[in-house]
Amino acid sequence: MRKSIGEVTTMFYNNCSRFAEDLYPGRYSFAKCRELTEQAYEMVNLAKENGSVFLAHYYTLPEFHELAHKLGDSLALSWYARDIKAAKVYFIAVAFMGQTAKMITGDQSRIFIPDTPKVLGCSLVFGTDHAWIQNWRKTNPEGIIVAYINSDPYTKTLASYSNGYISTSRNTDKIIAHAVKNNPGRKILVLPDKFLGIVMKKRALQLLEKDGIKINPDLIEIYDQPANGYNACCYVHEKLGNDSILVAMAEHPDAELMIHPECGCSSFCLMQVEEGNIPHGKAFFLSTEQMIQRAMASSAKKFLVATEAGLIYALRTKLPDKTFIPVSTNAHCDFMKGNTFEKLLRSLQEDRLEIIICNNCPKCLDQLNPYEDDQVIHIPRRIAQSAKESINKMLEIV
Repeated sequence: MRKSIGEVTTMFYNNCSRFAEDLYPGRYSFAKCRELTEQAYEMVNLAKENGSVFLAHYYTLPEFHELAHKLGDSLALSWYARDIKAAKVYFIAVAFMGQTAKMITGDQSRIFIPDTPKVLGCSLVFGTDHAWIQNWRKTNPEGIIVAYINSDPYTKTLASYSNGYISTSRNTDKIIAHAVKNNPGRKILVLPDKFLGIVMKKRALQLLEKDGIKINPDLIEIYDQPANGYNACCYVHEKLGNDSILVAMAEHPDAELMIHPECGCSSFCLMQVEEGNIPHGKAFFLSTEQMIQRAMASSAKKFLVATEAGLIYALRTKLPDKTFIPVSTNAHCDFMKGNTFEKLLRSLQEDRLEIIICNNCPKCLDQLNPYEDDQVIHIPRRIAQSAKESINKMLEIV
């Protein structure tokens, strides 16, 4: 039997009181939870009427964790969108993740996001200097680009144009090593996140050494070009620096440490592990999804988590008998938190904002700045096809 609004409100309020109060102080009063529950009921009913599915990233607010048909990281949600073949998919994350889902699913499903790419943006997207990358390609005509999946469609296409690769926070080291083996002597540019690039370069060199391959490390270049007020990194993970990790570990010496490779502390922590200052088996460099998997598989009861604080709510609700401590409770992405129930409800009611693969229409002659308005967001088909080819190429490797 379907639970009443009052029952669901009470469950949500209890969850937020237990698992989210330190992350979002004062946000989840009982009245607020009642308001959100009423909105959720309306959206669920609308979704049933038009065959919609809600997919939400771990970094979104707790109400989306409760609403979503599927919770996950960006690429896993894109595969899910492809496989379920829903009539409409509402991708609740940042804009480039919805765009990736559209490029993977093609024309089989309509993909919507709750707000514009400007509001649901990303410092990795806004901080990518495409002119600098184009100049690098001219200077290194044989160079190979390894583009992180957390990038805009055009950047993914630049990887394709260079006969390069797409990678994830789980496999960038393996992709770099593969690129070195298959393109001997050619320069490799890893972008757009410098912290992930630094860690994955070190790990790639270690993988190559295990295979008896030694190269000049300078052949692997890490993108580190400031642009538009950003520093070639995720601005949230950038704040998780060395001091915050050291303080957290001193306060909780019995905890396992899970670190996202995008964190500002990642290269420091990797060095500390290699030098034995952090014991082996105590620190793990993991993608968002891998953190969930590690927490489930580990015998540890306490974890320090260095990533966006939204993941903490997912970990706590999934594994309530374990303790998850954010390295910073202030590690919130304003872009991810730009998703709200009000915006999603409006999107459901008005069929906005839909991501459309256009047939290279006249409005999209500028590949870097394709057409968008308050109803649609275009991706030129040539961009979508090139990006999808690079993603498929990655899957053939790892």
